Amino acid sequence: MLAWFGLANSSLAQQSSPSESKDSSQAVLDAIDRADAFATQGQYQRALDAYREADQISNHDCADCDLGKANMECYLGDFASALDDAKHAETAAGSNRILAAQACEVRAKLLVATSSSADDAKVTEAESQLRQALALDPKKSNARYELGMLLVQLGHDKEGVDELKAYVSGPLASPRYVDRANRIIADPTRARALPSEDFSIQSLDGGTISKAGLRGKVVLLDFWASWCGPCRVSMPAIADLRQKLSAKSDFEIVGISADEDEGAWKQFVKEHDMSWPEAIDLDGQIRRSFDVPGFPTYVLLDRDGGIVFRQTGFDDTLESTIAAAVARALAKPMTAQPASSASAASQPASPPLVPAPEAQPPRPVRVHFLQPPDDVANGDVSGRLYRNEFLGLKLTFPSGWTAAQPDEIDGLNRARMRGIERAQQAHPGADVAADGSLDWPFAQIIFAASPDARYAAPSVAVSVAQSDQTAADSARRDADEFKAQGMTILAPPHEVSLGKRAFIRIDMQSAQADPPMWITMLETTVSRHFRVTLEIRARSRAELDQLDAVAQSLVIAKP
Repeated sequence: MLAWFGLANSSLAQQSSPSESKDSSQAVLDAIDRADAFATQGQYQRALDAYREADQISNHDCADCDLGKANMECYLGDFASALDDAKHAETAAGSNRILAAQACEVRAKLLVATSSSADDAKVTEAESQLRQALALDPKKSNARYELGMLLVQLGHDKEGVDELKAYVSGPLASPRYVDRANRIIADPTRARALPSEDFSIQSLDGGTISKAGLRGKVVLLDFWASWCGPCRVSMPAIADLRQKLSAKSDFEIVGISADEDEGAWKQFVKEHDMSWPEAIDLDGQIRRSFDVPGFPTYVLLDRDGGIVFRQTGFDDTLESTIAAAVARALAKPMTAQPASSASAASQPASPPLVPAPEAQPPRPVRVHFLQPPDDVANGDVSGRLYRNEFLGLKLTFPSGWTAAQPDEIDGLNRARMRGIERAQQAHPGADVAADGSLDWPFAQIIFAASPDARYAAPSVAVSVAQSDQTAADSARRDADEFKAQGMTILAPPHEVSLGKRAFIRIDMQSAQADPPMWITMLETTVSRHFRVTLEIRARSRAELDQLDAVAQSLVIAKP
């Protein structure tokens, strides 16, 4: 599913008094929390309304709210409003260059997604927005990757390859994106006809829809949802397109729904006489594979499964635009042999369209997060193994689980930051300085894995904080905080050995969670200055015991 989390910015700092600022900041946070909850539940209109409420409370000076609105508007098919909100987010970010850079990247991706061709003026503006994002935040590796890919797709191979090389050599590059970037660096023409990722999904009639099974046909993938207004409006045009091309046995339309209610999906398909193959993407894997930013999104595959056309949004011209793209694809023959697995590069899902909204730092406490160096996040995943050379760390996660992508890790970290800010807002600690500032050694999540994209229980996560505090002292402090939050400490901090290394372990239960959650945390100190924590979450004590194998697999080679 989706995750909406928050980092700090200072757009509420201009309120008239500390008490008023505190009240308004809290109200904005509360409204954003409601929006987050609605969005996680798939109630996108209610989430949008809550983001609008937060924006109004902030006197329309909340970049978080703008980005949250843009995210929901994409899911509801209102891309014009999403573009406007993304643009306003840059202004509302004020002096926060990192947040302004995120806003620029959001707008760039929206512009590309809704453009109709390479010579569309939106593409030129998107390039400008990506360059602005990098000028504001040179470390923004996602924007560098997007800029490099865009430049190569536009035929500016040398400049695009240079950007991709810079991305690959950067400290925050995702291993999956690095693979794609390296393939494009080796052969820039690949970017003009991106191979699609292998996929397979069960259709409504019980059959199987797969890339392999569709090879030889030109295929229009229609990503839609029954709650999306423009999707409903587009159905007659899609039906008309299929009718006009019904004589073409080598053309197919495949609908892929984002609905979460199978009953509602089946009823909608029946009522609208959608006679072409339909499937429901319950876990979102197909949408992520094709980087679907909102609905409707149309992706046209050629006979070899290459992506030759894609566009997000619907208007009166789209049917003819798609028909022309289909005609071009039908005119081209299929290659003689299927591409080998070595040459058929999988298309990685790009970072989520809208970087997760970032919440305001509650006044009067201003939390300054002390971040570990970028190198701590430079790990990679191979199969079920996570490796981090900087820490000398290896961890094996369960079969069938998915490792979080860099953008998802960012979202989890922003959620953690906002939780710390809220806690300090409600109960300022003794470490808060007289001017209301607080230095906080931030435990940055560098790896997470879970059976699905929600990263709730069951899940595992590894975090790193730069701190001279010992693991034992940190664990005792954590236990006190967990008690204050109402958690039950099942096993207080105690030393355990994993291999040749000593860890401090805490076991606890959160009865307030729905459903209740069992948690194990293991902490150790690496190279005297880095506190590494493994957190395992489960839905029952028995499940937590089963996941102890993850803890046993943890190896940290550095002293």
